[in-house]
Amino acid sequence: MKLLIPMIALLVCACDRETKGSAAAPPPTAVPEATSAKQSTPTSKAPLVLPLPKDQKELDRLILAGYTPHGNHLHPPGVLECPLAKDKEAVM
Repeated sequence: MKLLIPMIALLVCACDRETKGSAAAPPPTAVPEATSAKQSTPTSKAPLVLPLPKDQKELDRLILAGYTPHGNHLHPPGVLECPLAKDKEAVM
């Protein structure tokens, strides 16, 4: 019990002081090597053509997600030309 009161007083005094290094820390200016390497790697893309699913409910879910049925396959959202078409017909 005798040590409890001085310990509490020390903790209160220590919490009130600012640390020397935290207030004057400069912001980082150089880009770390790991982040620059991560940005240069190619990102994976969705395939341009998906086969029609055999399940009608799965087909409905894909259409609701934005996929476009075209012939016997599907195109993801944003694909405007079919890579399988010989005359580059538009995907509607």
